Amino acid sequence: MATGTTTSAQMLVPEVWADMVQAKFKGSMVLGTLAVEDNTLVGMPGSGVDFPKWRALGEADELDENTPLVPEPLGTDKGARATIKEIGKAVNLTDKSRLVAFGDPYAEAQRQLGVLIARRIDRDLTAAAEAPGVITVDAATKPLSWDVMVDGIQRFGDTWDPELMAGIVIHSAQRASLLKDPNFISADKLGAGNAVIPRGVIGKVGDVNVLVSDRVTTTPGDGKTPTAYNALMVKHGSLGLLYKRRPLVETDRVVLARSTVLTTTVHYATHRLDDEGIVVLKTAGAA
Repeated sequence: MATGTTTSAQMLVPEVWADMVQAKFKGSMVLGTLAVEDNTLVGMPGSGVDFPKWRALGEADELDENTPLVPEPLGTDKGARATIKEIGKAVNLTDKSRLVAFGDPYAEAQRQLGVLIARRIDRDLTAAAEAPGVITVDAATKPLSWDVMVDGIQRFGDTWDPELMAGIVIHSAQRASLLKDPNFISADKLGAGNAVIPRGVIGKVGDVNVLVSDRVTTTPGDGKTPTAYNALMVKHGSLGLLYKRRPLVETDRVVLARSTVLTTTVHYATHRLDDEGIVVLKTAGAA
């Protein structure tokens, strides 16, 4: 990891320039918009968290008028455990770098720190969604299409309902194939009747919102097989994002160095809450 102090040497001294262009980042938080956020860990002791689940009751009993009902205990399962992790980033700005810079390095540093934190949380949510045991449709030689999604729908069994779906997250390499699919409805056609389109949604397929994130897994090809990309079909309540402490921005004045340190940190845990609530569609890129 690169370290060092930002000095005036890294800044642009204004001469004749156009408006300052913000640094570009590939990707943003997408899975985070589909996850269930929980703040109950805030202020609580401990370095890990359990994700308990209710156990399902058995089938209903067949009775006749002389058959008494036998109570069945409603059980709980401790579930899987996730470790709370801390991530963060820091920038050190000298006074001179702020005085001579074209633009506002302090504001830009704040913006970039926020984007980096969001991207890292999204990556961890993706890893949780794709953790071992996830249901997978392997169509690695085919482009993403409605036909492949139908295979994913089949994996949900009789619990499939578009109303229960948080969204379908696709890789940008899968987007072109989906945009060409006649079953895809683009976002510009969803506004009729004053419909509210969530941020990041590019359209719908099968009445389910479609979002794009390059945080989902890519499996490089080997010359014989093409590069494969994962798309995630996610039910509501299937992903959890638990904050021990939400993103915290702090500054510290280093008087002797005439500089200001700007940091951001966050403590959180991610987990797949429902093993049957996510289906991975492994496909090729654009046709």
